Amino acid sequence: MKAMISWVSDRLADTQLMMLLASLLAIFTLLIFFSRILAPLLVAIALAYVLDTIVRFFVVRHMPHFTAVLLVFSTAMILVSFTLLTVVPILTDQIIGLMNHLPDYIQSIRKSMESLQSRYGINWLNPEHVQQLMESNSGEFQAWLTSMLKKSFGLIPSIIALLVYTVLVPVLVFFLLKDKEAILAWSNELLPKERSLLKRVWQELDTQIGNYIQGRFWESVFIGLLMWMVFAIMGHNYALLLGVLTGISVWIPFVGAAVVTFPVMFLSFFQWGVTDMTLYAILAYGIVQAFDANIVIPWLFSEIVDLHPIAIIMAVLVFGNFWGFIGVFIAIPMAVLVQSVLSIFLERQHNQHVSEAG
Repeated sequence: MKAMISWVSDRLADTQLMMLLASLLAIFTLLIFFSRILAPLLVAIALAYVLDTIVRFFVVRHMPHFTAVLLVFSTAMILVSFTLLTVVPILTDQIIGLMNHLPDYIQSIRKSMESLQSRYGINWLNPEHVQQLMESNSGEFQAWLTSMLKKSFGLIPSIIALLVYTVLVPVLVFFLLKDKEAILAWSNELLPKERSLLKRVWQELDTQIGNYIQGRFWESVFIGLLMWMVFAIMGHNYALLLGVLTGISVWIPFVGAAVVTFPVMFLSFFQWGVTDMTLYAILAYGIVQAFDANIVIPWLFSEIVDLHPIAIIMAVLVFGNFWGFIGVFIAIPMAVLVQSVLSIFLERQHNQHVSEAG
């Protein structure tokens, strides 16, 4: 007991370490209790990280900082507006088309199973049971959608909040880009003078998380566009939908690519059946994923986040459980933060043991 009390006392005597652990606890507390309120700020910070690289590109070439911010921000807003006006309607049509054709797709699965049974004598699975199961799930999905539509009036406050965020996020991004140095200077004034550990953690996070967000963003855009183009050339009815899903999947390492494989397989099968085109679609998806893993990621990530795959998957599961969809996207940055703090904690503990032994 005395040894434990002594160990705790030694840790508490390390003021900077305690400050670092308290900062980590404060961050998690804020995210747990105020994640919905802070969501626009988190999104704005992520977008500011992406655009700040472009701003610095122009500043290094002697363009005034405010002019660079104005140019980059205006161009980004034009591109986002163009995307919303052109891509979103097409994506909506494809989603509605998928829902409308869902009963036909279920029927096609039954016919395909009956064909396999008659051709190869497979009797261990009843096509009617499979169809009933899929129709039941489809019915539940349609009932849920109808319920959501009936509650649309109750969602008006959420819609208003969404409109507010649509305006708020761009404003936050603009001021984060414009006043970055002033915000950092103001933050430093709030911290104690002895903050070497906090400064070290911040430098590591700024490098790794900035690299991660920027790399994932451009990877998502590039791979999503590439997948869309490939499926569009093949004449896939859901080319844009699969491209968007593929682009989103890169934000969820390992798990995302595996999950999107199923929509690619089933939607290709629904359109072409058991044919060479379905095989080509699956093969194209596999080639794009291999291209992403072996060429795009090494090219975009100058300093890949040093986390074990098991740690990444656990981070996605844990933070996704805490904060839902947002948690999945911030899982890797939060895991990097925890890893950085733990490494410093273990390092200082090791140094103390060495000094005591000496």
